[in-house]
Amino acid sequence: MRGPAVTARLSFLIVAASVALTSPAAAYVRSRTDGGIPKYWQKSCVPIAVYQNSFTDMTRDEVAKSISAAAHAWSPTSVTCADGVSHPFLEIVPWIEPETAVPPTPAYDGQNTLLFYTPSRPYPPPEVSGIGPSVLALTATWARADGHIVDVDVRVNAMDNFFANLDPGSTAGNGQSPFDLQNALTHEFGHLLGLGHTCWSPFSDPEQPIDDQGVAAPYCQDAPADLRQTVMFAIIDGNRELTKRTLSADDIRAVCEIYPDDQDPRSCNLDMPEDGCGCRTATGGVGPSSAGVLCLLAAAFLLRSRRARRADRG
Repeated sequence: MRGPAVTARLSFLIVAASVALTSPAAAYVRSRTDGGIPKYWQKSCVPIAVYQNSFTDMTRDEVAKSISAAAHAWSPTSVTCADGVSHPFLEIVPWIEPETAVPPTPAYDGQNTLLFYTPSRPYPPPEVSGIGPSVLALTATWARADGHIVDVDVRVNAMDNFFANLDPGSTAGNGQSPFDLQNALTHEFGHLLGLGHTCWSPFSDPEQPIDDQGVAAPYCQDAPADLRQTVMFAIIDGNRELTKRTLSADDIRAVCEIYPDDQDPRSCNLDMPEDGCGCRTATGGVGPSSAGVLCLLAAAFLLRSRRARRADRG
């Protein structure tokens, strides 16, 4: 792929038993390029292909619901900014590839992917994946020198962890203590959007992050209570955690400030059919055909196996 050089960075969601609680704080952290430039998307929507890769902890419908709900948590139809009127413009649009589809190796290749590493198919090879026993999931974002993101790959560690859809009242897990897939992926989709961790763990972030207030993020074990409740907190606090399903005020402020409605490019590289769910219309630069309709089935949390037509990947 031609164009300016890109840099990539891995962002981990790590497992820990507990963290300390101290005084309140309020901030969010941007993911940055090696040159220190904040990362962001220049598009109205980000398509991402999901590869189950022989993942069997959950049914296909449960996987679809969890991924769609995680994406919807950050969507314009779900997030209202602090002014009570505006919404962030960026939409994450996932779809599931056929069960037999082989995922590409995560790399700067213009293909946004979400794949599961599983015991039966640890592909691509785990020794080059960044996956380890203490890593629940990780996201790699490739960005150009000006910070705009051009590729993202999300990886879920289903080799060392058991996942389920832990909706309220759910008895999923067959006596085991699973992690909630929606909870984990809402965090990973925050990285996809260009957000970093709100606390510092040297394991997941080689350099101490600086928040939007210009203050160094605290060590995760010393993080205050409200920071721990942010979606972008670096540590998942034990199995069955659900707090990362719901955006905190700081997460909302972050996505609203990075993707303000008045800067919406109103362009989308997807050409998708009308599905009768009150979809948002993209109005310009939509791809090789006429204006398409962008649709996330928020009400039913369904994903359909369908392909996106890609154009202008830069």
